Amino acid sequence: MKYRRVLITGGTSGIGLATSLKFAGEGDRVVISGRNEEVGRRLERDNKNIFFVKADLSKKDEIDYLVDEAYNRLGGIDILVNNAGVLILKRLEDMELDEFIYTYKVNLYAPFYLMKRVMPRMAEEGGGVVINISSIAGLSSYPNGSAYCSSKAALISLSKALALEYASRKVRVVVVAPGLVKTRMAIESLGSIEAVDKSAKNIPLGFVAEPEDIAELIYYLSSDKARYVTGSVYVIDGGVIAGRYKSLVEED
Repeated sequence: MKYRRVLITGGTSGIGLATSLKFAGEGDRVVISGRNEEVGRRLERDNKNIFFVKADLSKKDEIDYLVDEAYNRLGGIDILVNNAGVLILKRLEDMELDEFIYTYKVNLYAPFYLMKRVMPRMAEEGGGVVINISSIAGLSSYPNGSAYCSSKAALISLSKALALEYASRKVRVVVVAPGLVKTRMAIESLGSIEAVDKSAKNIPLGFVAEPEDIAELIYYLSSDKARYVTGSVYVIDGGVIAGRYKSLVEED
């Protein structure tokens, strides 16, 4: 089987790392960017299908460098996974404008610019797939999440618009919206891995997802098995936002 050429942002930890290993393990060639250069270089050294490019996605010139390097190393891009993200949780009066703008730079502007650079060329070369990693926070907001929730909601809307724009050009755009996952971001947000594990009581399925659970869905959506899927949002959250899970009043 011919290998596919994949670019994954935020590929050195959490969902991005699991996704990178999934694609590489299936024989695809993968360029990753990420904050942890040590992990990125180790992945590149230990796996012949993974190439690491250090890039700050809040900066346009570094996104250009990442895309150029991906094309240089892979010869093309068949799949783009916009996974990198930042989470800043603060009350409105405590949120600095610079923090709000930075959140949008990484969570929204970077995916937009990556798609702008990659999707036209995908179309010229016969098609491709873009998987944008949003969050259930983009579908159901919570206090202190003004920057994160709104940026993830905007990413969903952007993805739908571009899915329609590029459908006739054989480029699919799909959104994956995870709930709580055992990642560094979740641990830092909740304070400890113990706090993350305790959150399972609020999840209908009764457990917190592993990054590999999300990677499996991403891989499926990128495949020809999902060839009729575009413009859709795939929630993978253990049932959290399906509806009210527990009554506000305890019943006997």
